[in-house]
Amino acid sequence: MKAAALALVTLLSTVPTLALARSAPRLAVAGTAAPTLAPAAAPAPAAVAPAAEPYARFNRFAFSLMFGFGSVSLDKLHDLSRTTLSMSGLSGDAPESGLQINAEIAFRYYFPYYVMAQVGYSAVYNKASAKVSQGLASGTLYNDNLVMETPVLVGGYYPFFGRLYTYAAIGPSVFFYPRSWWDIDPGGAPDYKADPGVGFHFLTGADFLVTEFFAVGLELRYRHIKTSELKELKYGVAVPGYDLDFSGVSLGVLLRFYVI
Repeated sequence: MKAAALALVTLLSTVPTLALARSAPRLAVAGTAAPTLAPAAAPAPAAVAPAAEPYARFNRFAFSLMFGFGSVSLDKLHDLSRTTLSMSGLSGDAPESGLQINAEIAFRYYFPYYVMAQVGYSAVYNKASAKVSQGLASGTLYNDNLVMETPVLVGGYYPFFGRLYTYAAIGPSVFFYPRSWWDIDPGGAPDYKADPGVGFHFLTGADFLVTEFFAVGLELRYRHIKTSELKELKYGVAVPGYDLDFSGVSLGVLLRFYVI
């Protein structure tokens, strides 16, 4: 009986210890601070698109179509007109005009370091007419003058605002097919030619790029083209003291198309 009572006492004494042991972890967990959540990662920055290249830049190749007008000298040709009238017994004014029209197709490359080169193919044309008479007969003396040329130019350029090229260039111009056609209505007159030669050009201008591949521009140009003495076109007889002088200043309007 005493043994049973002793066992019961021992069992009862261990209950608080077991209860404390079982509750201890719960109390420890309850006593700690509540776990905190890690902060959300910041969103990655959006990719920045590269800046667009300016339209006016180096390493560009283009071709252009230009139409212009300007001045020519042709003083010696006008002297020949007056001499012809005098020797033919005609009266009236000699056909004289100091104006010309010109057209050109050109190919240009913009190199690095603001250097440009251009090769062109152009024509310069001058026309004049005057009323002449001989006795009771009257008519019109026509004079058409033409030269073809290939200017080869080197110069510099500078781009502004990403859309504007300003430039200047100089170089030789190989000219050929200088001709002067004369005609009297009614009747006829001799025509003249001259040998090919070399002159020079100086130009300056500006192009505005409307799009990346198209520009409009203005160009101011001085050309020096003076031939050797004239020859009669059909028989090649020299006419000493007379030449064709297409030297002068011109202003041109151009359209330029960029391939690259």
